[in-house]
Amino acid sequence: MLISVKILKGGECDIEVSATASINSVKQIVAEQLRIPVDQQKLVFKGKTLLDSETLCDYNIEEGNKIHLFVQEDVQEDTPTETIPEEPTPDFYDVLLKLLHKHFSPADAEKVLEEFRKNLADQLRHLSLDDIERIATIRLDSDSKKHSPPKSFTEENTPMQS
Repeated sequence: MLISVKILKGGECDIEVSATASINSVKQIVAEQLRIPVDQQKLVFKGKTLLDSETLCDYNIEEGNKIHLFVQEDVQEDTPTETIPEEPTPDFYDVLLKLLHKHFSPADAEKVLEEFRKNLADQLRHLSLDDIERIATIRLDSDSKKHSPPKSFTEENTPMQS
């Protein structure tokens, strides 16, 4: 069967595998095609990390499905990392509650905040990796536009004179 492997912040490739192939063998194929060492690969399907000892059929992966590949960079354990102390930031929900108190009674502000928490949690639960990548791409594109020089107007962009 043919399945697609999508690299986060990268390309996509299709690989031919058997439904009973182990995740480790899928990683071997990916390593050959994309030149990414097996030990740096993390495969994810529908939000679940795929274990090397399991098979594609154990995860109900079928023809045409897409598996996401996260590349884990080598981290040298000997290199000490310097931690920068963070300044304490107010809790988002505390700030939101203060804002709600300006517009609602205390009881109503609590109800609105609780409903907001439930809605946010529900929306986050339904985000797919494609959604997250799309949001990141839009955000990264908008950041790069802020730093690029403004485009000049061409005749195509100016209104026609009558």
